[in-house]
Amino acid sequence: MTRKTNPLYISTKDALQHIIHRYDNFLFDCDGVVWLGETLIPGAADFIQLLVDNNKKFAFVTNNSSNSRNTYLRKFAKLGIPNITKDMLYPTCYSAALEVRDQLKIPIGSKIWILGDHGIEEELQEMGYVTLGCNDPKLNYLDIDSSILEVDPEVKAIVVGSTKEFNYMRISLTLQYLLHNNKSIPFVGCNIDRTYPGPHGLILPAGGSVVNYMAYTADRDFINVGKPSTQFLNIILEDKQFDRGRTLMIGDTLYTDIKFGNDGNLGEGRGSLLVLSGGTKSNDLQNLIDSASGSGQEDLVPLYFVESIGHLAQLMKS
Repeated sequence: MTRKTNPLYISTKDALQHIIHRYDNFLFDCDGVVWLGETLIPGAADFIQLLVDNNKKFAFVTNNSSNSRNTYLRKFAKLGIPNITKDMLYPTCYSAALEVRDQLKIPIGSKIWILGDHGIEEELQEMGYVTLGCNDPKLNYLDIDSSILEVDPEVKAIVVGSTKEFNYMRISLTLQYLLHNNKSIPFVGCNIDRTYPGPHGLILPAGGSVVNYMAYTADRDFINVGKPSTQFLNIILEDKQFDRGRTLMIGDTLYTDIKFGNDGNLGEGRGSLLVLSGGTKSNDLQNLIDSASGSGQEDLVPLYFVESIGHLAQLMKS
């Protein structure tokens, strides 16, 4: 399908009211959209309240697998965004657990190897799985002769995602599982994001750098359970009973968030709004527009763009 490559800049109250009228359901990315690090993006809470006041439904879909849904609940409360419930949250640590249980059909109680942070561990344990790896302190020290590098034959899946504890021991043992039994243990990757926006203008390495490192090292593919996976989107739409044609994706990353909305046929074809408050800046968008037509990158072009969701809240008050 050919898509127009000129997104609409939302700069007036009328343009915003068109969006509010056109869509009933909103999917938000978090990092770079709602917050940067531990700091709420100015006006973000006001825009979310605007949706509540207009009887809109919404959910939060993040490729950050480091934090569980329970951790995100605490973060929303801390940042002053009330009435967020667990069923609104879809971090990829949760989608990985859903993949293990519902798609791979791995029996509850099985062992799962994790290269990632506590979010993955918490979500898998909540579903009843036994988790290995993660932040086990035995993996903090380099010892290639250690018996810990021996594969547990009862491990039924490998989940890899964001981690700040990425060292040689964790890489080495994860590699053993990825290669074990002719590479037959399922390999679940939580996202493909290269980077994410941090505080003070920092660009930080994201979970995709870890997932792709292990995929390259083991020379095998992985099951992507994060954006822009259409399977992930279908799970959310079904779970929330959102009408696909009345749903808009709001994000800051072209190759995950915007592609997620476009490939998923949200809004009947191109239901995506880019904010420039995170990893993508105006020059990045312009470079894409200049090169997208005929380049196979039309699915990265948003339908709308704006500085931030806080800017949308300001427009409504104007």
